[in-house]
Amino acid sequence: MMKRQHVVSDFFPEAEAMRTAYDGKVKNAYRQTVHWQYFCEPQMYTYLRTVPQQVFPEALWARFDQHLRQWCIDHVGLIPTGAPNLHLMVNGCTLGLHSDFHNGTCGFVYSLTRWQTRKFSGGETLLMRDGVPSYKKHHVQGEVLYELVPAQFNQLLLFDDRIVHGTPTIEGSMDPLEGRIALVGHLRATSPVVNGPLDAAAARKVVFEFHRSLAEPIRPFKEVQGVMSFRMAVAADGGVASVDVLTDNFVTAQSGYEANDEVAAARALVLDVAARLRFPDAGGPSKVIAAVLLPLPDLWPIEISIPHAGRPARLQESLKAQLKEGEALGFRVDVQGDSFAVREPLAGTIRIESKRIVASFDPPMWVPSQREQFQAGLNEKLGMLARYGG
Repeated sequence: MMKRQHVVSDFFPEAEAMRTAYDGKVKNAYRQTVHWQYFCEPQMYTYLRTVPQQVFPEALWARFDQHLRQWCIDHVGLIPTGAPNLHLMVNGCTLGLHSDFHNGTCGFVYSLTRWQTRKFSGGETLLMRDGVPSYKKHHVQGEVLYELVPAQFNQLLLFDDRIVHGTPTIEGSMDPLEGRIALVGHLRATSPVVNGPLDAAAARKVVFEFHRSLAEPIRPFKEVQGVMSFRMAVAADGGVASVDVLTDNFVTAQSGYEANDEVAAARALVLDVAARLRFPDAGGPSKVIAAVLLPLPDLWPIEISIPHAGRPARLQESLKAQLKEGEALGFRVDVQGDSFAVREPLAGTIRIESKRIVASFDPPMWVPSQREQFQAGLNEKLGMLARYGG
């Protein structure tokens, strides 16, 4: 179960192939074709980054992407928010202390660094420990205040995005073959995921009613915040046979991850209500993965309508092309006639009608800023399609 942080060693069977592809791209300065963005915010961030598709062969990247997504939904009940960035850190590069509350539920770092033979110091992921250092505790320093997680080769590190974290300054080589090389991204909840004969739309409806039913009983636990994801084993008759917690980062601002009665009570309430859910009958057992965010967010669906004056058929083709390249929003889409059925980051549809483009998505288990960011990005994307795609 994922709580504050989690490390997975030997994560991807083809890690050596990924590293070989990277080496081949950067080892010859005269032939290198990778377009790196020099990301520098003085006194805060200094590193190079690019999209992974520039470095890894298409088929290899597709296998890694699928492996990462499937592992994340199976083991932590969350999905990546689009494609990660590939980071390169050489001498002088650093990530200052920060948190990523608005970016996701969990951050992740997948390392392709030859850590055991590195020629630099620094480069670990620094995670601040809970609590505020007391001025009464003299000579408090080092790993009493933080933890350093080495970027071991083929290691996936996940951690609560609210934790203040950073990467100590790299001191050593400027050679891109000898730097800290890692894929960096974020995870957050998606719409309920169903495996088995249970109808997915009907299951999502049950889960959304479950979310709404929590509004009153959870109200007394107003200090509890965080995400819990869980896998429900649903019997053929619709009853919940068991609930397995995948991620649990419920905390209070005062207690952090220390034991807390209010957190324990909120956790027990969510699990009790989940265990008593009733799904429709199906032809056999199913698994349903769902998540709860506290405080509960706005539970209204996302609805966007953009007028257009173009030809629907041309807009359809333009939208297909844009969604294929739409990793910034993390879309996974199935074309169904004249509409697009979206699976990730939320279940929903995008339709091209005669006079407007209509998008509708499930209520997300996201903090308000994440919802607003998604809506703004989608409004912009569909607005550009309406203006130039038809």
